[in-house]
This record gives sequence, C-alpha cells and structure tokens, in this order.
Amino acid sequence: MPIFDQGYQHWDGRLRGQASRIGVITARGIRVQLRNRWVRWILVASLGPAFLLSIFLIIWGLFETKSTLLTPFFVLFQNLPEELKAGPKGYRGAIWTLAVRQFFEAQLFFSMVLVLLVGPDLISQDLRFNALPLYLSRPVRRFEYFLGKLGVIAVFLGATTILPVLLAFLLGFGFSLDPTVVRDTGRLFLGSIAFGLVVVGSAGLLMLAFSSLSRNSRYVGATWLVFWLVGNITATILGDTVNQDWCQLTSYTQNLVRVRDSLIGADEAWDRVQRLFQAGREQFDSIARGPFNRGRRGRGPEPPSRSRRQQRSSWVQNYLAPAQYPWWWSAGVLGGIAGASILILTSRVRSLDRLD
Repeated sequence: MPIFDQGYQHWDGRLRGQASRIGVITARGIRVQLRNRWVRWILVASLGPAFLLSIFLIIWGLFETKSTLLTPFFVLFQNLPEELKAGPKGYRGAIWTLAVRQFFEAQLFFSMVLVLLVGPDLISQDLRFNALPLYLSRPVRRFEYFLGKLGVIAVFLGATTILPVLLAFLLGFGFSLDPTVVRDTGRLFLGSIAFGLVVVGSAGLLMLAFSSLSRNSRYVGATWLVFWLVGNITATILGDTVNQDWCQLTSYTQNLVRVRDSLIGADEAWDRVQRLFQAGREQFDSIARGPFNRGRRGRGPEPPSRSRRQQRSSWVQNYLAPAQYPWWWSAGVLGGIAGASILILTSRVRSLDRLD
C-alpha cells in the first residue's frame, strides 16, 4: 500500500499528568452509569434518609436552645425523660450517634443496590470486548486501571454515605449554636467518614473482583446478589437456631454493621440512652402505681405475665441493639475479603505482556 503523505502534523493538545489517567477512566464510567435510569432513581431515593437525618439534627439543635420554633411540635417531647429535657446537651453525642447509626442502616441497603447496578459492567465489559490491550498499551498501568474503575463505585457510594453525613453535620453544627458540639461529636464525625471509606473500599474491591471473573455482567450481578442476600439469610437462620456470636460473620452487611458500630461508638451511646429511658420508665411506673404498689384505679400489682412493653423491649434488644461480639472479628473477615479480591484482580487482569 503506497504512502501518500509523509508530512509531520503537530499536536496542539494539552498535556496532563499521571493522575489524569485515573480521572479519565472514572469520569467515563460515571457518565456511562448515569445513563441508567435505575441508578438515577436509587440516587434520588437515597436522599430520603439523608433528608431525615438533617431534619433530626436541626430539630435537636433547636431543642437544645429551647427555640420557640418547636412550640407546634411540643407534643413530640412530652414523653422524654425529665433528665433529658432538663439537660439535652449532656446527651448530644449519644443521641447524634444513634441517629447517624439509623441513617447508615438505611443507606447500607441503597449502597448494596448501587453496587449491584454500577459494578458488574466495569471489568466484565472490557473482558467481553477485549479492551484490556487498548487500556494497557497506552501509558496506563494496572493499578491505575484498577483505581479508575474503583473510582466509579467510590463516587456513587460516596454520594450516598459520605456526602450526606457532611451536609447533615454542617446543618447540625449551624443550628446548635454551641462551639462544644464539635468536641462532643468529633469522634462520631470522623468515625462516620471512616465507615464511608470502609464501605467504598470493601464493596468496591469485592465487586471489581466479581466483575473480573466473568465476561457476562448478568452473572456478575447474580453473584453479588447471592453473596449479599444469601449471607444475610444464612446469618438470620443460624442466629435463630445456633444463637452463637460467630453466626453474624456469615453476613457481609452484618460485618460492615459491626465495624460501623465500633467506629462511631454506638455501643456506648446505646447503653447510655437505654439506661436513661429505663430510669425514666421506672420513675413513671412508680408514680403510676402510687403508694402500696396499687394503680390509679385501686388495682393490685399486675400479674407476672409478659406485657406488650416487655415484648417490644425484647424485639429492640434482638434487632436494634448493637452486636456484642468483638468488632475485630468482622474487621478480620472484611480484611480477608479485601485481600482475596485483590488477589483475584491481579490474577485476572494481567499485564500487557501476559495477555492472551
């Protein structure tokens, strides 16, 4: 074939640094995933718990300052213990911790769904269309390729875990009007950011590992569903039958929950708030019974049968109270999963000289 033009054409483009390689891969992946309407809907739905957390922290800040803006909502605070109503600032850290804990409880579900929607195509599509030689023939190394793909998941998970916490804390700080709020909630803030990073790193690496195992993204999504849902079902069944601490280790999300509770100090907050409401309940019962252990209508003491309150307390202890087994058990499981994910990635995505 003859060569008709041997001239030189100057390139006038703008040179970029090494870090831009990762950014280009991430930006491209984000644009592709945002075309999926299910991804957009899940992102919008995940704003609900973030909105509720922000509203709660705003109301608590107004409650601390005894603001008149809460007068229409005074009925919401009538059943609170007197000690809490007299000094709400003393329980600020514990109440904020439990509120953030419930926020993460909802956001963890949205995070798992987002990983299911965003992650399967990230590497499996490149394997299907044999795009890896195109990536690695350019000045892109394997770890840059991995970080670029991980950045896609990190952006979406950060939008549902880290960013809402930052905004909610800013609103909470602003409406508290007390400089000590930073001191009281500093550990909670740092622990929340750390947990968001744990979710990003652990779930991101695991999904990338699953995505590298198959050229069919549907199989990858099915694998993630099995790992997520079957693990939860297994932990529930073992917890009801065997009833041992290690049963929860079979659930991926329960391991994340246990690490979360340790990072934000949920154990201490739960115990403190539980003691507060238990003392308030006992005080209310003593007043309601009156002297001689009789009720307001002159009735004798209640029979020792199990009341609805006792049943509700048992349900709270079983499903809402933090787990009691050591947190480093779950940290070890998550660390092992991350190590296995890295091993799978390095063996499945090979350097250019080893590509088939």
